[in-house]
Amino acid sequence: MKALKQINLFKKLKKNNISYKQYIYMVMLYTKGNISDVAIQILTPVLYNKELNKLTEHALATINNIETLFITPKKLKQNELMGDDYKKDINDFISSFPTTKLPNGKYARSNTKNIETNFQWFFENYEYSWETIKSATNMYVSEYRANNYLYMRTALYFIRKNDGTKTVHSDLADYCDKIKNNVSYTPQKYFKTKIL
Repeated sequence: MKALKQINLFKKLKKNNISYKQYIYMVMLYTKGNISDVAIQILTPVLYNKELNKLTEHALATINNIETLFITPKKLKQNELMGDDYKKDINDFISSFPTTKLPNGKYARSNTKNIETNFQWFFENYEYSWETIKSATNMYVSEYRANNYLYMRTALYFIRKNDGTKTVHSDLADYCDKIKNNVSYTPQKYFKTKIL
């Protein structure tokens, strides 16, 4: 179930020790400029200055802070998100993968536009440099090259793969962590059964 932004509203009100009724009256004062005398009595001196007949700075700051919960953040442009040379970096990434089909029958390389879409998602969710991404990709491809690319993911699914539920996994992020933590590559041997 999707988390509602309204939950954060209630948390902020509780943190600021403001009741729901007080918040409604604050908003009414903020937008309409006046409320009944009975409603004003519910507002504390921290929220409403009776002498000046207006909301306090604290009340205004709280309203503005809560308002930010409901503003959708501006979507960054491709180059702001992935860097000015992202097209070259994406092409370098794709060329790290073999040009052949993998043992599962799929081509290792994927369409540039699809890769770009997956990288957009990646950069929205992770903070790794292109240098780390290149090192992680080289480590990944080297590991699978040693075993003729058996069980290797395509370039597209290496960045992002939905497991059939609503969970999305990134092997690239896992390999970037390996690079970041200086985990070295150790070739794995897969056993083959010989039939005599």
